[in-house]
Amino acid sequence: MKDGAKKVLLVLAGAMALLGIFACTLSQPEGTSNRQNANYSISGPTLVEVGTRYGYIVSGPPNSQVYVRWYKDGSGIGGGNVALDVEGRGLSNWTFTEPGQYTANVYQEGTHGEPVLASLTSIFTNSPEPTASGISRAGRASSTPNALNVPLHFTSVSGGMAHSCGVTVDQSVVCWGDNEHGRAAPPPGPFESISVGPGHNCGVIPGGSVVCWGFDEYGQATPPDGSFAHVSVGSGHTCGVKVDGSAICWGRNDYGEATPPEGSYVSVSSSAFHTCWLGIDGSVVCTGSDIMGETTPPEGEFSSLAAGGDQTCGVKAGGTVVCWGDNREGQSTPPDGLFTSVSVGGLHACGVKTDGSIVCWGDNGDGRSTPPSGSFTSVSVGAFHACGVKSNGSAVCWGHNSTGQATPPGNGRSTLLAPATVSTEEPGNPTPIAADRFGFASVSAGGDHTCGVRTDGTVVCWGDNRGGESTPSGGEFASISAGGHHTCGVMTDDSVACWGNDDYGKARSPEREFASVSAGGEHTCGVTTNGTVVCWGSNRTGEATPPEGDFASVSAGSGYTCGVMTDDSVACWGYDNSGQATPPEGEFASVSAGGSHTCGVRTDGTVVCWGSNRTGQATPPEGEFASVSAGSGYACGVRTDGTVACWGDDRSARDAPPEGEFVSVSAGSRHTCGVTTNGTVACWGMDNSGQATPP
Repeated sequence: MKDGAKKVLLVLAGAMALLGIFACTLSQPEGTSNRQNANYSISGPTLVEVGTRYGYIVSGPPNSQVYVRWYKDGSGIGGGNVALDVEGRGLSNWTFTEPGQYTANVYQEGTHGEPVLASLTSIFTNSPEPTASGISRAGRASSTPNALNVPLHFTSVSGGMAHSCGVTVDQSVVCWGDNEHGRAAPPPGPFESISVGPGHNCGVIPGGSVVCWGFDEYGQATPPDGSFAHVSVGSGHTCGVKVDGSAICWGRNDYGEATPPEGSYVSVSSSAFHTCWLGIDGSVVCTGSDIMGETTPPEGEFSSLAAGGDQTCGVKAGGTVVCWGDNREGQSTPPDGLFTSVSVGGLHACGVKTDGSIVCWGDNGDGRSTPPSGSFTSVSVGAFHACGVKSNGSAVCWGHNSTGQATPPGNGRSTLLAPATVSTEEPGNPTPIAADRFGFASVSAGGDHTCGVRTDGTVVCWGDNRGGESTPSGGEFASISAGGHHTCGVMTDDSVACWGNDDYGKARSPEREFASVSAGGEHTCGVTTNGTVVCWGSNRTGEATPPEGDFASVSAGSGYTCGVMTDDSVACWGYDNSGQATPPEGEFASVSAGGSHTCGVRTDGTVVCWGSNRTGQATPPEGEFASVSAGSGYACGVRTDGTVACWGDDRSARDAPPEGEFVSVSAGSRHTCGVTTNGTVACWGMDNSGQATPP
């Protein structure tokens, strides 16, 4: 293509969709182990098709071996050793021949007995249903509504021209929007990362191979063999960085955009007619067209970069953003501030600031440079729209939406779960009962009531309702906290809704955006999306007057509050008659405030408690724990092997948990509830108001 012809195309780009005006992002998916210890994990699809071979990523100590054994409905069906590479990663493949619920347990090499190092439960069906209207999953394009309407939880999302794709927490890829050339019909996963272009997409799968789909006129969707660390899709070409740091490209090469430079690199970003590479020393090298200066980067050290249209932007080592190239719409004039990432489209760009907010600049047609408020972990700018993943795992898009590219499916924080079955009651044990069609994502035990968030985001409560504490408001929730006689929850739009007794105003939440909330006895506290703590309700002992600083979590107890700060220390305030608000030094992963004692999980997995110990509630057992919950006179925690341990007051058998594997536990005043690994809720202890009898 000659320069004159390219200039004609550039003029047309202002009025129509020019190939390649887009941006792409790469990210690593989150682990999906139901449980694991500090050194091991297993992740992979959780809702897949019978008769298909799937790969599950196993992580552990480098250059070691583990044994992965599969179970169907509790009975072993086979397994084998998995070798972990120098990065501590390996692949366990399995083909399933009939529907059912399967669990993969990771054990020490050559064994299949305790301890279980990690586990993952998957639901297999005769044929996979599409997960939401108008999207495609596992290569099946369909407009059939999702049979379960289950919310999707994304780890990354990437915008192309007329379609978008995202990686969910089970490492499958979901696409929505226009499906011309099959660009919105991804193959089965799992995927470690993806890159979305205007007509084709590519992703890195476990083991390092690249898989592409969509438009392939120039060979841009026919990747070479090899092990890749990153891949980035352009318009008619694709480039990648191999695990040895070398650069490689394939597809169209009119301007040298597919001619990689020599050297070692950590990442690459491709646009329509140019490509930029981030070197191991933080320097940037660009190849291809330089008609607008887009391949003439400034000097300096960069941490990331993004190429789009005829401009390029990068985040410098200090957090500022610098852009170069086309600036006709101001797309190369970034705002001041510190950023964690940046993404460039055709005539606009967006970045995630260090406080989690998104800011955009350049052309604002269709509102493409007007992002929503909230806390985000990533952003990806397409040709005329943009999408981001919020800190709650939901995908949000804005801008041009002619083909549904800005309408992501299944906004929500829950992973995909099929309906759980109802267990048969055994004498002396509580009966775990599944929600009607959905399992539970979380549960919270309060005074004499309990509330849980189902995997579809709805809240259900049971037990005492004299103050309306068991009558939840409608809407979709991400988390829930049951207090003494009131309940509060964070909704998927980051607002907080409360109901029940409103003495002292404890059920009147402020209009702020929250990451978490905790309902106490007569007060409530929450961590906002910018990391500060806000409290409301009774403040008779200073329990609603939090200190300054950035917090990761907060827990409201009876007349006092504790929280884990971002430096992993614990801060407490309020009533301290038994030392419950005087935390020890050290680094903590979580903390839970109870009646007159507090417990926390240290970063090494041990539990430490302080405050009143009249019933032994501040004397936890030894071992490694994933979480802990302090109740009234007792406490319970989930060990890293999934079992629950309780200590302290044993009246009403509140400290006598059932057998089984749990993902979370919540201790109330006189009863306890937990979510099991199959999504059911089990409760035990006092049941005078039905608080220990889940629906």
